[in-house]
Amino acid sequence: MKKIKSIFCIALAALTTTSCEDFLTLMPLNDIVLENFWTDKSDVESVLLGAYSALEKSDCVIRMSIWGEMRSDNIIAGKSPSDDILQITRDNILSTNSYTTYKCFYDVINRANTVLHFAPEVSAKDPNYTGAELQANEAEAIAIRSLCYWYLIRAYKDVPYTTIPSIDDTHDFFIGQTGFDEVLDSLIFDLERVKKYAVNKYTLETANTGRFTRAAIYAMLADMYLWKGDWDKVIENCEWVTERKLFEYKEKLEDEGTACTVELINGYPLISETPISATAGNAYNEIFGTGNSFETLFELPYDQSTSNPFVSSYYNDKNSAVGSLKAVPEIGNSFGTGSGNKVFPQATDGRYYQCIKADGSSGDYGIMKYVYEQAKYNLSSGLITWESNQPVKRNNTEPNWIVYRYTDVLLMEAEAKVMKAAAMGGDDNQFNAERDQLFQEAFNLVDAVNQRAICKKRYGEMAKSLVFSDYNTSAQTMEELVLAERRRELMFEGKRWFDLVRMARRDGNTSRLTTLVLPKFDAATVSAVRIKMTDMNALYFPLNKDEIKINNLLKQNPVYVEDEFIEKATH
Repeated sequence: MKKIKSIFCIALAALTTTSCEDFLTLMPLNDIVLENFWTDKSDVESVLLGAYSALEKSDCVIRMSIWGEMRSDNIIAGKSPSDDILQITRDNILSTNSYTTYKCFYDVINRANTVLHFAPEVSAKDPNYTGAELQANEAEAIAIRSLCYWYLIRAYKDVPYTTIPSIDDTHDFFIGQTGFDEVLDSLIFDLERVKKYAVNKYTLETANTGRFTRAAIYAMLADMYLWKGDWDKVIENCEWVTERKLFEYKEKLEDEGTACTVELINGYPLISETPISATAGNAYNEIFGTGNSFETLFELPYDQSTSNPFVSSYYNDKNSAVGSLKAVPEIGNSFGTGSGNKVFPQATDGRYYQCIKADGSSGDYGIMKYVYEQAKYNLSSGLITWESNQPVKRNNTEPNWIVYRYTDVLLMEAEAKVMKAAAMGGDDNQFNAERDQLFQEAFNLVDAVNQRAICKKRYGEMAKSLVFSDYNTSAQTMEELVLAERRRELMFEGKRWFDLVRMARRDGNTSRLTTLVLPKFDAATVSAVRIKMTDMNALYFPLNKDEIKINNLLKQNPVYVEDEFIEKATH
C-alpha cells in the first residue's frame, strides 16, 4: 500500500496548518494513506485552501513585510523591538537572525506542488471534476507557488527551486540554489502558460480578493516583467488589468448608480477619497478598513478570530501610539517651508494622515496604516480636522494584508513607460516625440493616483495638482516621480525596499539607493552601512546558518561570509 509523507498532512485532514518544517532540509514526519485521499475534487480544493491558509500564518506574512519594507527609508526601530528586529533596522543582519529563515514559504510551495502533482489523477477518477475546474485549480496553485518564490528571490536573490512535491522517500530534496534570473524566467513561463485558465470572478465575493483571480496573476506578471526589464510586457499586463477593472466599474455603476464610490480619474477607475456628501477618508476605509475592495487584486484575509500577526505585533495596536517599528522622522516632518525632501509635500494629501500619527510624548511617528479601521477628516480649513471620534482604531487588529492592488498596477505601468522611453535613445524629432508621449502617459497614470489622494475635487485650488512640465525634463526625473508616488501610495505595505532594490539593479550600482537610505542611520552606524552597501549582494538577506548547516549544497551570500567567520570566532 503506497503511502504519502508530507508536511501538510494536517491541512489534508482539516485545513489547519503544520509547523513550518523545511522540506528541503528535513523530511516530513507524518504519514497518511494515499488511497484514502485524492479521490474527488473536494480533496484538491481542501489542499489548495490549505496552501492559502499556510500563506496567511504569521511566519509568512511577517516576512513579506519585513523583507519588503524594513530596510527601506520608511522605517526605523520603535519601542522595545526584539534584537533581531533592531539589527535589521540597523542593517546589521547575521545569518543567525530569525527572520533569515524561509521554511514557511517552502511549506506553502510544497502544498502547491502536491496539488499540481495529484490534481490530474483526481480529474481522471472524479467525473464531476471538469477539465476547466482542473485548469483553474492548477492556475491557482502555480500562482501561489510563484508568489512564494517571488518573495524568496527578491529577498535572497538565489534560492533552492523545485517544482517536485515531497510526497515519498524517492526524491532527494537536498538541493542547491538556482539563480535569480533563471527562477524568474521559470515563474514567468509558468504564469504565462496558465493565466488564461484562472477564474475571472468567484461566486463568493470575498474570494475575488482572497484567492488568485486572472487579474491578480496579470498583476504579478507585470511586477515580474518590471524586474526583468521587459517594458512592453509590463504595459501589456497592466493594460489587461485596467480593461478588467473598467468592465467591473461599469457593472458596479449600473448596480449602484449614484451610490457608487468608484469614479474615473484620467480614465482609470478608482475609489473616491471624497465621494458626494462625504468627508475625506473613504478610499482608505474601503481598501484598508473594510477590505475586499474594488481596487484590491489579492490580499491575505483576517477576521476577529484570526488577528493579522504583523500589524498587531510590529506596527501598532489600540493601546499604544508607537509599536516596535516607527516611521522615519522625514515622513512625519514632510510639511513646512524647511529644507529637505518632502515625502508628502501637500497638507491635503490624505495618505499622510492615514499612514502615521505623532506621539506627543516622544515626538516619534507611529505607523497607523492598517491600524485605523476608519479615517474621516475635513481639510476645508487648509489643515486637517478629524470628524467626531475619528480616526477609529480597531478593537481587534484583523486588517487584511494587501499583496496587490490596482494603484500598484497603475504605477508599475507608469514606471515601465518611463523606462521604455529612456531606452529609446536618439535625438531625431520622431524619437523625441515618442519619448514625450510615453512620458505624458506615465505622468497621467501617476497623476490619477495622486489626484485621488489629494482630494482636489473637494478642496479645489488648495490641493495642488502635479504639473507635467516640472518632471518631463529627463527620464531620471520622471522615474523619480514614479518612485516617489509609489512611496506615498504604498507606504508600509511591504513594497518600498523591493522598489529600491529594483532601481539599484537597473542602475547596476547602489549609489541612488544608499543616498535615499543612509540618512535614517545614526552616526555610529552609517559608515559601516555605507561600506557594506557598496556591494550589490548586500541588498539581499543571508541564508540562515541552520539551512546551510543541514544542506551543504547551499552557498552563503558572499557579503555575509566574513560576518559568519567573525561570529564563530567570538563564540
